[in-house]
Amino acid sequence: MEVPARVNIAGERSARPAGLLGARELRPAVVLAAFLVAVLIGVGIGYATADRGSGGTSTATATLAPELSPAMRLPFWSASRHPGQAHQVRVTDELDPVVLRLALQWTVANQIKAAGGDGSITAQQVTVLDHMYFGAVEGVDADHDEFWAIGRIAVAGMASPPPADPHVWSRIGTGPWKIVDNGQRACDRIPMPLIQVWNGQPPPCFG
Repeated sequence: MEVPARVNIAGERSARPAGLLGARELRPAVVLAAFLVAVLIGVGIGYATADRGSGGTSTATATLAPELSPAMRLPFWSASRHPGQAHQVRVTDELDPVVLRLALQWTVANQIKAAGGDGSITAQQVTVLDHMYFGAVEGVDADHDEFWAIGRIAVAGMASPPPADPHVWSRIGTGPWKIVDNGQRACDRIPMPLIQVWNGQPPPCFG
């Protein structure tokens, strides 16, 4: 009578191909490693694309007030342009000289707040004094025309001294008015073509 051979369980396991055994045992570890890699890649992409803030002043990201960009009359040089040519422009030729001055007043109020001054200061407390100079330098098109204003200011109800005069403002095309500089050397920022049209720095530069 033939006796059935005993099955050697241990031997049968050991007889299995080593590669197959290793693959089956390593499969959970490989899956876990792949998952961790995917998570790390996702975190990296999220960090790279996340909005971490500008790091600049609040005025850099704040919505600009419409008062800073008043409507302007079509400049007389629009039909025949000479880029770089400067012109004396009269404030009274603007669509609304009061609105133009208000835009400049807004820039001063914003400057005071940004410098840590009175946070309640308003544009209405700022006055751009008479005898302001207003000029322009032609651009290659309307979007590149440069408008410049030079003047002095007074601020009502301000405990500390107002920003130093003179003030030099500019706007590009229909963009917002901005303070280019203020103080003793501010008029050095005026474009040379305008200086030539004015035969030197204008009176607001000297008080």
